[in-house]
Amino acid sequence: MMDELITGVAVNVAVMLVHLSATLTLLALTRPFEKALWKFPHARVTFALLTANVILLSAHLIEVGIWGGVYGYLGLVSNPGDAYYSAFVNYTTLGYGDVLQATRTRLLGPMAAGSGIMMFGWSTALLIYVLQSHLPHLLGARREAP
Repeated sequence: MMDELITGVAVNVAVMLVHLSATLTLLALTRPFEKALWKFPHARVTFALLTANVILLSAHLIEVGIWGGVYGYLGLVSNPGDAYYSAFVNYTTLGYGDVLQATRTRLLGPMAAGSGIMMFGWSTALLIYVLQSHLPHLLGARREAP
């Protein structure tokens, strides 16, 4: 049981580092375009949200891949091709139950689910941040329109 917890915490740290990298990338990419699109608030908020969604979705896919790699390495699923799918089902808390993990590692599934919940919460917070930073300008542009 302790081995599972150590593995789960280590994978969680790796996943958090991926999400931190995505966050920093998002900030680095959107700041230059804010100035270039300052006079076009609709285009600016559209660009910011599209950029955020693409970066965050990519981060989630990589994070699921990390969990899938662990599942495959530890032989948690009978068919190695199911490792990514099984990790995805756990990460998103879908819990289909059509691909079952080995019973010797019962804690890794819930840890992957907890990891996904935290990362989706982090992504939601970033999307709210993007909206909050752009909506005042968007609403101001609407008020100034004839």
